Amino acid sequence: MLEQPESLPRPCDGPTPDAAGDGPPFTVIGIDFGGTKTELALADSHGTVLARVRLDTLAERGPDQTLARAAEAARRLAREAAERFAAPVAAHAAVAPGIVQPDRILLTPNLPGWEQLALSARLAEELGAPEVAVANDVRAGALAELRFGALRDADPGLYVSLGTGIAAALTVGGRVIAGAHQAAGEIAYINPGGAPVDAVRAGHAPLEELVGGKSLGERAEELLGAPASAADLFHSTDPAARDLAEHALTVLAMTLANLSVFADPARIVLGGGMMAAADVILPTLQRLLAGATPFPAELRPARFRKDASLHGAVTLALDSLRPLPKAARCRPTASLGAL
Repeated sequence: MLEQPESLPRPCDGPTPDAAGDGPPFTVIGIDFGGTKTELALADSHGTVLARVRLDTLAERGPDQTLARAAEAARRLAREAAERFAAPVAAHAAVAPGIVQPDRILLTPNLPGWEQLALSARLAEELGAPEVAVANDVRAGALAELRFGALRDADPGLYVSLGTGIAAALTVGGRVIAGAHQAAGEIAYINPGGAPVDAVRAGHAPLEELVGGKSLGERAEELLGAPASAADLFHSTDPAARDLAEHALTVLAMTLANLSVFADPARIVLGGGMMAAADVILPTLQRLLAGATPFPAELRPARFRKDASLHGAVTLALDSLRPLPKAARCRPTASLGAL
């Protein structure tokens, strides 16, 4: 599971469901908070989604109303779990963009007011749950790929989300590494050259501004004179657009090569909305990486491309139910810090 800061104690009275599927049937609820939408999923012990709910986040109204509406939706899903599937909810987990720390969420401009939010504690209160595991959305997506997707049997593994923004996660020994500040994998802040040395301090994310989906879409729209996405850019036959796409993929390939030289991953898995152009992105990156590292990693598309964070929240909930060593069962347990 993700390495996390300490959370609320695990209850010590009564049996604990086993995520491997032993014992009576149970379900879990995963919540994915985003700047525009919030999604919830009810899933069985194998991670199969049984029911979903989508809400508008209404981020401009602050976190309280979002949390309250998400909790009410979770209660409806819990009733459905009991009545329709005869499988009570055994655990909840939630993911959000930004650096999710015990008492705050940093670098999450699309969720104003969440900066001082203790997400795990607040959700536990709203849901009446003993604990709620929480994590960064991209690292949770990596956990879903590690347990159920394209990172299975790859150690170490590297997950890279190519979406509106860009982020990565390193998996080692069945865990997703979160780092000392729960900020591992924030590769948007890598400076590939050309940006001022104090760009990050000034509020910039240099790599994301070069190869992130939002930035590429905006520049593609300027070049093509029509609304365009990053995927449109990679499929365009316009010479200027092709040059921009080639430059973006070259920068991305060099970034992956540098990460590969450091971590020596067995496999790199690419997810996110930009993978709508996987037919262009994957072979180009594979070709560029082949000559850039002594041991090029295998490249694969992610299993969960459109809703990786939601599947990550479900997987995080399941991981929170994995059996603990006897000495740790009645002590506070780790949440997200190293999945």
